[in-house]
Amino acid sequence: MKVIGIDPGRHTGIALSDNGKLTEVFETDFWGAIQAIDSFKYAAIVVELPSNKHVWHNKAVTKGAIQRTGVNVGSCIREAELLIAYLANKDRQVIIEKPAGKVNSAAFKALTGWEKQTNQHMRDAALMAHKYRYLSPEE
Repeated sequence: MKVIGIDPGRHTGIALSDNGKLTEVFETDFWGAIQAIDSFKYAAIVVELPSNKHVWHNKAVTKGAIQRTGVNVGSCIREAELLIAYLANKDRQVIIEKPAGKVNSAAFKALTGWEKQTNQHMRDAALMAHKYRYLSPEE
């Protein structure tokens, strides 16, 4: 089964797993995510939906930086909600995931076997697709 992982945001990560193997991992924008959803009609879709209860701001040390981080997280949440609503309107199978921990590129390659260069958004999407790679259509 095909599974699409989507990490929404300004830099939206997209990954496709087909029969248990990652076949595509790339970065796009919101509209590119919509196009990916539409082009892979027979795929389950996993969307990362960040929590609004905790905003990571380990690098944000000033009040302004913390506020910008909150706005950015809010934008990611809204994009995820819009994608989920779009999928519901299309009667598509969607799985909502909370953000998982981050992995570096070396750990990602060891876990998934994906050798091409990735950024964190792409890895987040790919880890979701990889997690559900053996999902059967009825699940």
